Amino acid sequence: MRKAVLQALIVTLIWGVSFLAIRIALEAAAPLGVVWMRNALGAAVLFAILRARGGALLPEKQDRGRVLVLGALMAAHMLIQTLSMRFTTTMRAGWIVAFIPAVIAVGARLFLKQRMRAIGWFGIAVATGGVFVLTATRPEQLADVGLGDQLMLLSTLTWASYSLVSTSAVKRNGGLRIAFAALALSAVPTAAIATALGQTWQSEPTLRALLALLFLGVCASAVAMWLFSSALAVLGPERTASFQYLQPFVTLAASFAFLAEPFTPAQFLGGPLVLAGVWFVQRGKREAQSTSTHVAATPEPRR
Repeated sequence: MRKAVLQALIVTLIWGVSFLAIRIALEAAAPLGVVWMRNALGAAVLFAILRARGGALLPEKQDRGRVLVLGALMAAHMLIQTLSMRFTTTMRAGWIVAFIPAVIAVGARLFLKQRMRAIGWFGIAVATGGVFVLTATRPEQLADVGLGDQLMLLSTLTWASYSLVSTSAVKRNGGLRIAFAALALSAVPTAAIATALGQTWQSEPTLRALLALLFLGVCASAVAMWLFSSALAVLGPERTASFQYLQPFVTLAASFAFLAEPFTPAQFLGGPLVLAGVWFVQRGKREAQSTSTHVAATPEPRR
């Protein structure tokens, strides 16, 4: 359990910085290019690790159809998120992705029939209000930030879907194998489309952009996806996602250190509202699970 918690924390740190790396990579690469190059590099790294360990490359037969879906979700998620970073700021993106645990909680209730108490639904309302405050207010110098925010919000749905769909597969196959398969399957179609449309590079590659792509491929795709999948198998989608409470603060620190981005008063209000709402959601889930466990453990009276 401690190992899974540490893995989830490392993932939060890496992905918190990844928005900054995407912004830098987009200075030279096209969105499709960023997606296929980072995922192809990530898949290559995980392939080398799998071969060195002597493990099987393909997932279990019963999971191969599911893994195809995961590859499609991965490609869609990465592309949507990368496109959004052309318009919004890293700080706004960091606050919006903190909404993911709330989306996963709703998905678990709708599709996995998991219970959630009233306080959890109150949290959904609070977090949604925070997202509304963030997306409804935009700095004047970023006229298209609304589109970027909407795309980033859409990416919370794709990532919640990936997390819920992949849970059973990572438990049966391990995080390394599923992460490799999802990255490889997402890289192939995006590379083909980018090549056909000539959308890999939009300007001459710079050392800065190449280093950002290297970080995205090795750290944000290979290492982070492996650790995320491994943590997911132990902690489950909701507990793993709850570590994204910390991601906005990592993103804020990285943005403050490396980028001169505009900061609006709405981020002081909307961001904490999102975090507070997600905290209520997690509390509502814990209380519902505790009640269910207590009821299940209570013996029936003798007759």
